[in-house]
Amino acid sequence: MIVLSRSVQIFHGWKFRVESAWKEQLAEIGIGEGQDWTRVVGDRLMSSSPATKCYRTTLPGGEVLFFKRYVYPKKFWLEFWMRPGKAAVETWAYRQLRELGIPSLEVVAFGERRILGMLIATFLVTLEVPRTRELRSFAQEEWPRMPQPQRREVYRELAEKLVDQVRTAHQNRFFHHDLKWRNILVQREGDHYTPVWIDAPRASRMTFREGRGAMVDLSGLARIAISLLSKYDRMRFIWRYLEGARRPGDAKRLYQQVAAHLGRRMPAPLNPPAETDQ
Repeated sequence: MIVLSRSVQIFHGWKFRVESAWKEQLAEIGIGEGQDWTRVVGDRLMSSSPATKCYRTTLPGGEVLFFKRYVYPKKFWLEFWMRPGKAAVETWAYRQLRELGIPSLEVVAFGERRILGMLIATFLVTLEVPRTRELRSFAQEEWPRMPQPQRREVYRELAEKLVDQVRTAHQNRFFHHDLKWRNILVQREGDHYTPVWIDAPRASRMTFREGRGAMVDLSGLARIAISLLSKYDRMRFIWRYLEGARRPGDAKRLYQQVAAHLGRRMPAPLNPPAETDQ
């Protein structure tokens, strides 16, 4: 596993790291030492913004990779001056999560280019997590089609695993800062489902402002939950999150604090998924 700190990786020039097992395959598609990876494209564009492109690529051997690159226009070069770039933060975050026992992405290559501390371009390559889909689409499309007993059991398993993951991360002062349902994958293994954390370019460790970090993560989860889950289920999530450290009234107070934080920018309501009577 590539090990990076949450910091500027190079002051001037190019920084490139790749896992030895992937050197030849990645070099064949233009992601190698000395190659200009800022122009590399993949088989399928998954997401795009003026500075960010994420591609899904299948290698000749059948392995599926995701190549995310950030190439900044000149007017944005100072945005990350002497600050860690998003790809470095993501690489660091995924390692932190995996060390905490929270399923996340495996990074097999990383690169960064700077000019006198200014970030010009950066990238990371991650392996596909098989048999997954976004939690949001899973909850709206796949989950409602399950028979009622299975639907409740799957919800119980996912909720218990997710709340344990969030509590573990926060107890270790790790905060995702964008923990929305679209940034969580659901991986299916037989009849079991596990949340997988992704897309963490804002992640950090906080020592003196843990409450704020926790509030941001819990509010991110609540943005969809208020449309798709009952108040009882949302309260139970908070109650379990505080497990072992709660006093009478703590769960209610935290629930109200999350609701108040979310109320600053209320999400548009979603139509609850239509349930099947099976």
